[in-house]
Formats: sequence, structure tokens, C-alpha cells
Amino acid sequence: MTEKRPPEDPQIREVDAWAVVSHLLAGVILYGGIGWLLDEWLGTRGFVGVGIVLGAAAGVWLVWLRYGRS
Repeated sequence: MTEKRPPEDPQIREVDAWAVVSHLLAGVILYGGIGWLLDEWLGTRGFVGVGIVLGAAAGVWLVWLRYGRS
């Protein structure tokens, strides 16, 4: 017996797309900002780049947790 699935609402897909973009941007902005604050506080250079990379990785991880595991 095949299970009938209801048709997907295009509006839900649009909301999901914006949520993915929001997760990715928020990770980069948040961790990049923390890296910038650390650079200013410690008088160093490089924490911004590390923060941006870690933020992007955290955003991808959150997107995978939310949408990738089905």
C-alpha cells in the first residue's frame, strides 16, 4: 500500500529557504563579531577570520540538523 502524501505548500518551502539563509548569516555575523571583539580586546589579528569560518560551519551544522536529517 502506498502512502499518499499531501502536496507541499510552496509558501512553506519559501519559509524554509529564508530560515536556511538566516541560520547561515547569523552564524557568520555572530561569530565574526565575537572574533572582532576578541581582536580588539587582545590587540591581535586573525580571530575575525576564525570566527567567520566557525560561524559558517556552525550555520551549516544547524541547517543540517534541522533540514538534512529526514
